[in-house]
Amino acid sequence: MSENNGIIRTDGQDLAAKAGELKNEGAEGVIVRLDTLNHTRYGQLNEGKSLEDVIAGINSALRNGLSVRLEVAVTEGFNDDETLDFLQLTLQHKCDIVFLPTISYDILKEKMPALRKIDGDFGDVDMYKYPMAVGRIGFLKG
Repeated sequence: MSENNGIIRTDGQDLAAKAGELKNEGAEGVIVRLDTLNHTRYGQLNEGKSLEDVIAGINSALRNGLSVRLEVAVTEGFNDDETLDFLQLTLQHKCDIVFLPTISYDILKEKMPALRKIDGDFGDVDMYKYPMAVGRIGFLKG
């Protein structure tokens, strides 16, 4: 885990056990790199590590009042079929899903036609919201 301005960057593996402690120590949020929600693919990408541990960590961070940003690198032919699965997370959870510039954003946006741009300064991210969602979808500026 590494920290930058109260935001902790983590792979999420130990987050479930540490989220409360991080909040108590003044952390404001976490950034978790999560390129897939598929257990088999996750294991292939992460040396056999458990996706369940990451999901438990994300849930713990949300329960403890930490902001959660998931950074997702989409690769055509590998995980591009999961775009709507990530969108679904924003319908149920107050988290930001930020897509990294690994595939044309136009391809991703075509899969989410109801996305609406949010006005404001979000630093290095163009932020969008889907109607009825509690979370947001972002695209890292390239």
